[in-house]
Amino acid sequence: MISDIIFYLLRKGCHKEPKRITTGEIAEHIGVSQQTASRKLISLEKGGQIERTGGKIYLTGKAISEVRKLVKEVLDSLEGTSMVFDGSVVKGLGEGAYYLCQDEYTSQFKKRLGFKPFCGTLNILINAEDIEKRIMLRQQKAIEIPGFKKGNRTFGKLAVYKCVIKGTPAALVFPERSQHGLQVLEIVSPLQLRKKFNFIDGANVQVEVV
Repeated sequence: MISDIIFYLLRKGCHKEPKRITTGEIAEHIGVSQQTASRKLISLEKGGQIERTGGKIYLTGKAISEVRKLVKEVLDSLEGTSMVFDGSVVKGLGEGAYYLCQDEYTSQFKKRLGFKPFCGTLNILINAEDIEKRIMLRQQKAIEIPGFKKGNRTFGKLAVYKCVIKGTPAALVFPERSQHGLQVLEIVSPLQLRKKFNFIDGANVQVEVV
């Protein structure tokens, strides 16, 4: 069984580099005493799933392998079913419009998804409990929008998944290089979703991957 601590450390980016995370912080997140969290960490360390040095924690290859195996098993079980994310509208970084208006991107969206996206993204802050679902989704095969070069600039490839918001066709977009964390989803649609549904920052939104 995958420890709840491992999922927490995964969210904190401990699979990329060692992170300074206190036992108290872990205990508070998983809802146990600090002593219990300490025992769990010792068990994970003995099992070779984490390494601790200099007050920092790192998820080992063994832990990541176990998580990937679990994700695959869950995805196999969910095959043919939809995946739903719940969250709220948040303000973006203002860069979506510039990137999505590039002809090289829009033509590929039209070809592969059947629509030309509105120049801008709708950003959704998903609930913390849906982060695991996002990780599972990214293990599934995506529609790939290839990157390209224009002048001195390089535009990275996009991984795209079809979705629906309030019955409106849309797509989740995962750029090759993103400044957002695991909790933010970027969504494109042929319509300006904020205007169509009068979304304001903080508005509740449900995104169904199809």
